[in-house]
Amino acid sequence: MINIKNRKVTYVILIFLLNIFYSCNTNNNDSKIGLKYLGAAGWEIANDSSIVLIDPYLSRIKLIGNSTTKSISNAALNQDWGEDNRRKFFRDDPYIPDTSVIDDHISSADYIFVHHTHFDHAADVPYIAQKTGAKVIGTESLANLLRAHGIPNDQIITVKGGEDYVFNNFSVKVLPSLHSALRKKLYFNSNSIPKDVKTPVIIKEFVEGNSLMYFFRFNNHKVLTMGSMNFIGDKIENLDPDILLAGSANSRKEIYNYTERLLSLTNYPDVVIPTHWDNFRIPYGDPQTKAIESKALPFINEVKILSPKSKIILPEHLKSIWINAQ
Repeated sequence: MINIKNRKVTYVILIFLLNIFYSCNTNNNDSKIGLKYLGAAGWEIANDSSIVLIDPYLSRIKLIGNSTTKSISNAALNQDWGEDNRRKFFRDDPYIPDTSVIDDHISSADYIFVHHTHFDHAADVPYIAQKTGAKVIGTESLANLLRAHGIPNDQIITVKGGEDYVFNNFSVKVLPSLHSALRKKLYFNSNSIPKDVKTPVIIKEFVEGNSLMYFFRFNNHKVLTMGSMNFIGDKIENLDPDILLAGSANSRKEIYNYTERLLSLTNYPDVVIPTHWDNFRIPYGDPQTKAIESKALPFINEVKILSPKSKIILPEHLKSIWINAQ
């Protein structure tokens, strides 16, 4: 015959152990954050209940030359594309997203944040916004692009920098910023995508439209994102992110003490992940050896010297990085 008293004791112990397990499991979920590198300055950030996309550019079109300048170098014209037999694009061509690639890798999203409206940041956003119904946050330039594609106003949140908004289970501070000093500091463009832009949008019409950074506060993580290799010092000072998605392409060399100032102003984050270093004109899966050796690794070496306690992670395309709270 089973002793009733022993059964009660066993039951109490079982409930106690289940509560401990549930508490530990909940804390683990809350403390974890997942980051997936989409290429260029693009990321997917996932926590316990939201999927946030940042500059989601996945089409990776084979663009000859640059969208921001008319001239095309001989090297660009004669580039060996190997086995990449996709169509070539030029800056005067209409932009056509590669929807099959996007559909392969993006199934849902709750929010989309865009740093600026160059094609490698914003060109895929209208399609992804239509596909997912996500709220889209960015400049007026981005809002004009979205409306031209029929995205409804209640899906568009227009910002200019300075806003500090609460969303579902995170908050975000919108920071005014600066674009990279392209072409040896000759780049400058104060234009925005106009309200009357026609679709399909021509590649050269994806102008900057002002630059932003975003400071996300998730449950146990603070993430600072960059869409360029530049920043406004007093806008990022004392934010103290534990995760920094740091612009690391070679245009950073045009900025005075770029890496040293960036790390100092952000108080030497626990985790530093290089972003916007890859060759985003070649498909996923093609080797990124040249970009890694010429852009990512030199930046990583700078960080190792200047912030030896920081964990540095070189991201791989479409591979999730899970980070626990420190």
